[in-house]
Amino acid sequence: MKKIISSIDVGTTKICTIISTLDSGGNVQVLGVGLVPSHGLHKGMVVNVDEARESVAESVRRAEQASGVKVESAYVGVTGRHITSTNSKGVVAIPRNDRLVRHDDLKRVLESAQHVNIPDDRKIIHAIPRAYTLDNQERIKNPVGMHGFRLDVETHIITAAVASVQNLVKCVRSVGVEIADLILEPLASGEAVLTPEEREVGVILADIGGGTTDVA
Repeated sequence: MKKIISSIDVGTTKICTIISTLDSGGNVQVLGVGLVPSHGLHKGMVVNVDEARESVAESVRRAEQASGVKVESAYVGVTGRHITSTNSKGVVAIPRNDRLVRHDDLKRVLESAQHVNIPDDRKIIHAIPRAYTLDNQERIKNPVGMHGFRLDVETHIITAAVASVQNLVKCVRSVGVEIADLILEPLASGEAVLTPEEREVGVILADIGGGTTDVA
């Protein structure tokens, strides 16, 4: 069965809503696109809620009209100068007698890595595992199914200004669309255009927009 996924890119010069289907094989089919000039934004951040809301509403309306599908929720892109990142490490013990690493251990160690000191006016939007260490074995990509006593993770933490995120969320929700998740736009761009080999070896991705340039 195909799953319907909607996404909204709220940019400085344009707002784009895309409604697509995703099948079990990971294939995406675009059903409708709504592209409109944006108002009420500056350098990727909302500076006029009413104007930004009207632009989002028109973008969503056009995508719905083109696809014949109503947008109930959407993945929303986040960008702007308020985005910062840092590296962090987490560690947990494998408590079971068999010492077998499971998916919940990955969740626990990632939560451990997010116990970092950040100001009250900022929030974590992504915690990206870079590599795992199981006992003394380093640079493990996926330790699930392996045996060990101690699991470490090197994590890249991405934070955003709470006020900027709240303003963006308010604009989207005010047009009747719930937030499925907030996605850092350079990450979305990387998933869209980079090959697995490029992501593994390492490249610089520059997303040059009308008001901001994101580098990842």
